Amino acid sequence: MTIRHFARARLGLTTLATALLTACACAQPAGGHDRPPPPPEALAACKAAAAGAACNFNSPHGAVSGSCWAPEGKPLACKPTNPPPAAAARPGSSAKP
Repeated sequence: MTIRHFARARLGLTTLATALLTACACAQPAGGHDRPPPPPEALAACKAAAAGAACNFNSPHGAVSGSCWAPEGKPLACKPTNPPPAAAARPGSSAKP
C-alpha cells in the first residue's frame, strides 16, 4: 500500500466517524433530557387558563400548586412551584424521600 491508500482510508474513516457522531447528537432530545409528558391532571388544570396563571391539581402524591407554563409548541400544563427531586420522580427509582 502506498501513502495515497493510507490517506484515502484515513479520510474515509474520519468521514464515517463524523457521520456517526452527528447522527448520535441529532438523535438526542432538545437539551439532552428525556422528560415524560405532564400528567393529564396538570394539562386539565390549565386547559382554560393563560400562561402564568395560578393552578392546582391532585396527583397520586397529593395536592400540587403551581403556575401554567409550556415550552414552545407544547400545551399549557400546571408546573409545580416546588417540584419533587428529579430522582424521586422517576419510576423505579431507589431514592428515598
